[in-house]
Amino acid sequence: MDHKLMQSFVAVAEELHFGRAAARLHISQPPLTKQIQQLEQVIGVRLLERTKRKVELTEAGRVFLEEARAVLHQTGQAVELARKAGRGETGHLSVGFIDAAIYSVVPAVVQRFTECYPEVELSLTDLRIPNR
Repeated sequence: MDHKLMQSFVAVAEELHFGRAAARLHISQPPLTKQIQQLEQVIGVRLLERTKRKVELTEAGRVFLEEARAVLHQTGQAVELARKAGRGETGHLSVGFIDAAIYSVVPAVVQRFTECYPEVELSLTDLRIPNR
């Protein structure tokens, strides 16, 4: 399913007007009309009832609108999570430290790190040097 077709459908369904939806999407009306027709062909059902005076959702259109909104929202979340991971703002970081740092440096560094990167799971490992 083409993401762009779903976005176009949601715009038309929310505006119930091809001209306003086209303006919202920053495209002209004829390509938008073709996109909606293409979407209806792909799905195999009519999503909109069109007359010269109004546009209305069919029952299939109402169902599809709800699901399309959810898919677009989930897609947006996936993109944002991938971007956060790419910037190092999510994930897991393991840090080893020595005894001398446990009371001096580590608490302040851990506090600052967790404030800056709250979605990164931090694991601390004591790297004690065994007594000989």
